[in-house]
Amino acid sequence: MDAETDRQKTGLDDPRAVDILTTEHWSLLTSRTLGYQEIFGRTTIFVAILSATIVAVALMAQATQFSPVSLLIAALLMTVDLFIGLMTFARSVAINFEDARWVAGMNLLRHAYLKIVPELEPFFITGHEPRADQQSLAHGATQHPRNLAKSLTTTSSVVAALNSVLAGALATDLAALFGEGRTFGIVIGAAISIVSGVLHVVYAARYRKRHSPTQ
Repeated sequence: MDAETDRQKTGLDDPRAVDILTTEHWSLLTSRTLGYQEIFGRTTIFVAILSATIVAVALMAQATQFSPVSLLIAALLMTVDLFIGLMTFARSVAINFEDARWVAGMNLLRHAYLKIVPELEPFFITGHEPRADQQSLAHGATQHPRNLAKSLTTTSSVVAALNSVLAGALATDLAALFGEGRTFGIVIGAAISIVSGVLHVVYAARYRKRHSPTQ
């Protein structure tokens, strides 16, 4: 009789529900871990390549006595570095969005746990509502001036800063290669860096606006 009653139970009353929810919870935790590993791996590779380029350019410049050849080679290397940096930034923004979905999913799972055993609510210190943590930039919230300072602490913002400095350095190098004055090179490099930083912020903001963590 009890076995027949269990088979008739559906939804969260089904004795198999907890096992299913737990399995999904661990799956989401694994997905978050893989995302962290990817973003840290990509960033580490980008920084390593950028560091190697700086050392190589410095040695080459000394060996060629800062000739136009050194400027040309430096421009080629920085172009490759900038491409890798842009791809790293784009993937970092995407991983932040993916992480937002996993967080939203775990909030839903905790909500289901509390429906099964409501008495456990005082012991949950993490979000357990379907739309919990939506105001956090780490969870894909839309960019606003009031939370811009928080976004500067993320991994993607570090990559964006390096990309912007690299873009400015590349512009300065090209200006010198084409025989422009030092003042012009410094000004154009600074301008390109600022524009690049703004474009990175706009890209991240538009990505968050187009996507929702609960999609």
